Amino acid sequence: MPKTLDLGSKNLLVGADVGGTNVKYVVLDAAGRRQVQDSIPTDPSDPAGTIARLAEVVGVREPAGVGLACAGIVSPATGFLGRSPNLPGWENSDLTGALQAAFSGVPTAVANDVNAALYGEFHHGAGRGCRHLVMIALGTGVGGGLLVDGKLVTGFADGAGEIGHMTLDPEGPPCTCGNRGCLESYCGSVGLVRRARELAGTDLATDAWKAMIAEHGSDLTPRHFAELAAAGDIVATVLFVEAGRRLGQAVASLVNVLAPDRVVIGGGVAQAGDLFLLPCRELVARHVMSEAGRGTPVVAAELGPFAAAMGAAALAAEAGAVT
Repeated sequence: MPKTLDLGSKNLLVGADVGGTNVKYVVLDAAGRRQVQDSIPTDPSDPAGTIARLAEVVGVREPAGVGLACAGIVSPATGFLGRSPNLPGWENSDLTGALQAAFSGVPTAVANDVNAALYGEFHHGAGRGCRHLVMIALGTGVGGGLLVDGKLVTGFADGAGEIGHMTLDPEGPPCTCGNRGCLESYCGSVGLVRRARELAGTDLATDAWKAMIAEHGSDLTPRHFAELAAAGDIVATVLFVEAGRRLGQAVASLVNVLAPDRVVIGGGVAQAGDLFLLPCRELVARHVMSEAGRGTPVVAAELGPFAAAMGAAALAAEAGAVT
């Protein structure tokens, strides 16, 4: 039997983030401090069963609220998950209904995973003290989230925030979405690996770069490039400068349109840090229209892999406050 937490249970918040492999979850106290963070396996064909198992493992009696983040098109209004490439067996499922059944009718909230991560950073991380935020999540693909005057912007049919599919060059490399030259095709890990293999066939390629490509084969990841860049490899440096400038191109456009207080860069690929961020900031400083906007901070996310779970909990707290 799971241990039942007793920290003034009615003031505890539960937040979870459903991925294709695992469900990461947190339990927060009334001050937003993490009391628990852990994960359980995702059943790719049984959303209700996975959420019921989450309730068992978390073991919080009568939490103040429960939030769930999920990759894909999530409707906060209806509680349904629509298209979800990473979780096809969860598509068209009633997330809110499953949450309320598993957690005995407590206040609930559901959100897209990047929107939830943005909300987590807004409340507890790199976006504290801001009212207008943009978040770009660099992973296998590139996701995005928008916050205006403290509210998430989901747009018509909950389709807002697809920053990864901004077209930067209509003649550019193919993207998984079917278009060409999207931000994702330059800055997602799939696009970075493609570019790494291209560079291996150029005059720039060092012996270390060629050896890395040969050694890791199909297991090649941006982490390998970052290690070579830290050692001063010129090809790795070129790759990250190219990608950072493409990221800066997208960020500059977003700053011109939205004028956020801050732009937060998260996701696994962003662990390369200033290798990406320095060329991004340099381009933003040149291409944003307003003088004030040129100084918009472009910062790394702070909460790590539990950001979306923490944001889901924060959304649940708001749901509880209005019920």
